[in-house]
Amino acid sequence: MSTETPTIQKLALHNLDAILATLALPLFALTGLPLEGWFWAVAIWAGNRVVQVMVERRAVQMGALRAVGVLGASMLLRPWIGMLLLFLITRHDSTLAISSVVLFMVLVTVDIATRILTHRNIRTHAGRTA
Repeated sequence: MSTETPTIQKLALHNLDAILATLALPLFALTGLPLEGWFWAVAIWAGNRVVQVMVERRAVQMGALRAVGVLGASMLLRPWIGMLLLFLITRHDSTLAISSVVLFMVLVTVDIATRILTHRNIRTHAGRTA
């Protein structure tokens, strides 16, 4: 683990998706979008982040090549699984489906982009051998 204490700016950047998820609730309420869409998008996005942390913790214990493969496969599969779940849950209402899918896509995209920008996982575990 890194002994570097993160600044508030780094924490905010790393959790920008969580900030956007929180800000989306009043946006949904004010624009009349279904709050159920916000709930499902945020619930599946949060589950996505939990699985991400679990995969990252396992990957640290693997060799470099295997860890990169596992992390890459996970990064590709988790959004697809989330989108499939959203489709199955919201297929009965097009407004619900579209609002939840768009929010989920934004949150996942911001999560991946901020991870790339902050290099959090690379810096935290650099130099470690399995």
